[in-house]
Amino acid sequence: LIQVLLANSFIWLVPHKNDMGYTTQQQQRQPSNENSPLLFVSSGDSETSSNDGKHEGGTINSTLVITILVVTIGSSFQFGYATGVMNNSEQFIVQYFHDQGKEYSLVAWGTTVSSYGIGGLIGAVVGPKVIGEYCGRRATLIVNNIFLVLSSLFLAFAPVWWFQAIGRIFVGIVAGVATAVVPTYFSEISPIAIRGGIGTMHQLGITIGILISQALSTPSLNLLGSETRWKWLFFVPVACGLLEVLVLPFCPESPSYLYSTKGKAAAREAIVKLQSEKVADQYVEYIREEVESTEGENKLTVLELFRDKHLRKQLIVGVTVQLMMQFSGIDAVLYYSTRVFYQAGVADPELATTLLGTINVLVTIFAVKYMDVAGRKTLLKWSWMGMITSYSLLTASFILKPYVNLMDQLSIVATTGVIIFFAFGPGCIAWFIIAEIFPLRARDTAMAIGIFINWVANWLVAFTFPILLEYTQPFTFLVFCGTTSFFLYFTINYVPETKGLTMSQVTKEFANTYFPFIDG
Repeated sequence: LIQVLLANSFIWLVPHKNDMGYTTQQQQRQPSNENSPLLFVSSGDSETSSNDGKHEGGTINSTLVITILVVTIGSSFQFGYATGVMNNSEQFIVQYFHDQGKEYSLVAWGTTVSSYGIGGLIGAVVGPKVIGEYCGRRATLIVNNIFLVLSSLFLAFAPVWWFQAIGRIFVGIVAGVATAVVPTYFSEISPIAIRGGIGTMHQLGITIGILISQALSTPSLNLLGSETRWKWLFFVPVACGLLEVLVLPFCPESPSYLYSTKGKAAAREAIVKLQSEKVADQYVEYIREEVESTEGENKLTVLELFRDKHLRKQLIVGVTVQLMMQFSGIDAVLYYSTRVFYQAGVADPELATTLLGTINVLVTIFAVKYMDVAGRKTLLKWSWMGMITSYSLLTASFILKPYVNLMDQLSIVATTGVIIFFAFGPGCIAWFIIAEIFPLRARDTAMAIGIFINWVANWLVAFTFPILLEYTQPFTFLVFCGTTSFFLYFTINYVPETKGLTMSQVTKEFANTYFPFIDG
């Protein structure tokens, strides 16, 4: 099922090329940076040569398809699966421990779920630096499966609740490494003209992972969602990881990494396997030009970035956009929607959560395919307005439940609205906005800061929300009405439109935007 979903989505998402190797949109775009012949950015914008703006598009061959599908199933899928698996599982896991005479309190459950964020922070910040620098992208993803196996053992055979918390830290490391490595690996192995389409497979794999975990743990579907079968939920990722361990060693390493560590010949050999002999020499030349274009620049450290007055506005926007992802309340929905539906009186809360996962996958497919039609700022504004409305309706459903019929249906509709509007806005944009607003010398450092902030906020929301839900009903979601209202204000006043702009144009946009405490 996972392979069918990913393979068909891959074919549909990857844009078609004309005989010059360009998509229609790419023919109309300008180079993203006039000083760099080839700029690898996660936004999916086209990269062009500084000589004539044209390149061969490369080909999609079986090696490339297999590599992308294996990494998506073995790494991206794990991120999503770990995000969703605890949602429907709370009732029967807690009951299992209680039947054993062991306590599993609300605070303990919140600690277990939120430990995922601690592991994600470790994996995203430390993993690629410690493992990736010496092993490369491919080997990092393979080694990452050690933590996957450990997490499954700790989660399935935990004698006390805090063993599960340790297991969540291990699977968080897996997700953190995937967050940092997979987009980069996909970017570096893909033909230039279709890099954006291939890059979306990571986000699609995450949403499919969430859906599969929710479906397997739904009691009414009679799969693994019961007190006797729940342990098997934590071995599904091991099967996917085993596929990656067995197949990925036969897939090529990143050509960019090979160029830096083993030289031109090794990089060219990988390009031939991943694309074709026809484009190999030209692609190697692109890598060489990119490497040479950055050799004379000193990349900013974290301290230097914070001290750089010229990038202070970009830093504020970049950090805030990362906070938008978590404080929008989406993780509260993905982690605890079943608990929310229980308190709303929904007849089958677990099945309702699984239906949300299905909608999440479908909306993500459309979001990643069509997000370039509208600007980033426009999508964010409409997303915030939609989420404010959805949270208001969700709050109303809780307040009016004792007095008005159909409030449980309204709670499902409102929660669905949160998912849909998030997917079209911060769900897609937050991952690449930093690449569009920071120059190359500051981009890696800014991305590291963004990932750090993202995972810290992930932990905070995951830990506090179940307690918040328990003691602030029926007004819990007014908190997120407040945060999304602030993000709407911030987007309108401070977030620039970056679609189709070069780095120099984006810098001018920031210069013309008034920021209190900076320009005042």
